[in-house]
Amino acid sequence: MRIGYFDCFSGASGDMIVASLIDAGFDAKELEEHLEGLGLGKIRLQTECVMRGGIRARSFRFESSAPKEPLTYKGVVELLETSKLSEAIKASSLKIFDLLASAEASVHGIAKEDVHFHEVGAIDSIVDIVAASVGLESLGLAQVISSPITLGMGSVECQHGTLPVPSPATLELVKGLPIRGWKVDSELTTPTGAAILKAFASYFGEIPPMEVKAVGYGAGTKEISGIPNILRFILGERLDYDKDRILVVETNIDDMNPEIFSHLIGDLIAMGALDAWVTSVMMKKGRPGFNLTVLAQPEKLSRIASHIFTETTTSGLRINEVSRYKLKRRIVEVETRFGKIKAKVFDTGKGQRCMPEYEDCLRVARTTGLPVREIIEDVKNAFRIMGDS
Repeated sequence: MRIGYFDCFSGASGDMIVASLIDAGFDAKELEEHLEGLGLGKIRLQTECVMRGGIRARSFRFESSAPKEPLTYKGVVELLETSKLSEAIKASSLKIFDLLASAEASVHGIAKEDVHFHEVGAIDSIVDIVAASVGLESLGLAQVISSPITLGMGSVECQHGTLPVPSPATLELVKGLPIRGWKVDSELTTPTGAAILKAFASYFGEIPPMEVKAVGYGAGTKEISGIPNILRFILGERLDYDKDRILVVETNIDDMNPEIFSHLIGDLIAMGALDAWVTSVMMKKGRPGFNLTVLAQPEKLSRIASHIFTETTTSGLRINEVSRYKLKRRIVEVETRFGKIKAKVFDTGKGQRCMPEYEDCLRVARTTGLPVREIIEDVKNAFRIMGDS
């Protein structure tokens, strides 16, 4: 499944989004053909490589004979609806402008239909929004994800005068989305950039498991001290993993008979721990000790913690919640010359991996007198033949 990830570590704007898509492989000439369907005359795109904070990136600009004047929300809707753009591009572009109009209406306390766009509604932003819609559609993405949106600080001059950064419209648009601040006296994320990301991203979070195919860097219009003014777009094939969150429970022990760990590990696994192990460590005052680590689901914590406190000499536990990616798996019965033997089958995204159940193989080995490794290989070969048939 082809996906795209916007890494907004330095914010996002409409032109940065478009530039990052072109840098990742979207054909600019194809974009020109689509933009002609807007009915704004000949639009000539200009993209070039520039440096931002020592990183090569691509800029995006355009030239048009259309007058750059304020537009009403109604005017933008009519322009898009009567254009020769595809229905899918019209729908996504209208969705973005609806988000912008709703944000402006909320900020200024007026009806959405009464919104007059200025910077947001100029031809520049119409081209940026339509170009982003065309680019994401053309790349054939099944899913778009974004990092948390980075916001700057300071102030910005606009039609309404001097506004604080983040602008009121940008803050309205990022309601309900994860954001992060950056001590940069500049507008890092514009309303147009926020609206495009909100319209397309299925969620905002960390980079999902993927095989990277291309990386595009979209440049902002100026150099910013302390951070490269670029938006990074990562194009890739999603690896179909399961994801959950588990607890890591740890404690260090240096005053206990290590023989106790033998039955303790077995007890913890029987109680539902996902895994448990002991590692030798050197503790304070140069004393050798052991680090006990247990992986567990949150609902198992109380019982596991109580058992550790009862069976060991520790007086405290460290507990951390972590994310976990897991290959999709299933249990199958593989028909072998020894009969049916259970095995776990993992889907790796590039094929299947068969892991025979050790206890079942051990049982067969003890019955037949054959080495366990031979039984394991027999199950793997039988599964491979079963998959090919």
